[in-house]
Amino acid sequence: QTTKGTPTAMTSVYVNEPSVGMMNEAYFKSRGELLAWVNDLLGLHISKVEECATGAFHCQIIDAIYPRRIKMSKVNFGARYDHEYTANFKVLQDAFTKLGVKKIVPVQKLVKAKYQDNLEFLQWMYQFFQANYNGEEYNAEERRSKSKGVAKMKKMKENSSGALNRPKKTYSKPVSYSRKSSTEGKKLAEYKKKCEEYERNMKIVLKERDFYFQKIVEIEKICIMEEFKDTKLSETLCKVMYDEEEKS
Repeated sequence: QTTKGTPTAMTSVYVNEPSVGMMNEAYFKSRGELLAWVNDLLGLHISKVEECATGAFHCQIIDAIYPRRIKMSKVNFGARYDHEYTANFKVLQDAFTKLGVKKIVPVQKLVKAKYQDNLEFLQWMYQFFQANYNGEEYNAEERRSKSKGVAKMKKMKENSSGALNRPKKTYSKPVSYSRKSSTEGKKLAEYKKKCEEYERNMKIVLKERDFYFQKIVEIEKICIMEEFKDTKLSETLCKVMYDEEEKS
């Protein structure tokens, strides 16, 4: 598991970057559940995971988590070609870099609009959202209005000949999305932080124990030296070192 649940010096925002392994809950989310999540959050009506290959929806998901950390004016929701998808993903990667997120966006795979590649990245985005979204209301349509190609996206009809099928429905109603509880990621990060603190303290204690034990060994050597072994001080020190702890 990664432990990035601390504010970065560069951005002063909370970033908890999860490690999405095969047993992570995100991998058990069905395609339908993930699409419903995107549609609910962004006020859209996409029907295929491959539609996320434009990169625009991912940019807006990050905008929902970290308002105004994405330059929405650079996001093109009307993107139709690979080079336009790539430009959107560049906006996303730039935002990751500024936020201190180490995730590398696999742009060359995603822009090909292959189902599996886009599903896996959407699963990661879902888990990242769950770990970092603070539940504030998000007006998706209003934020999207600042982007390029929004009108074009609304008017697009399903393109059965291409890999990406756009919805016929236009989006006129602003959608506010909020989540009652998104504290699990923060709680996990706090728990890991405490564990790291305990581990550091334990190392300090063990280091001190070894230090004082070595001192006792040295004192013992002195006490048994010929010139000191029969002295009153030597007897007293040996008694202190060898006597068992008194039982209460």
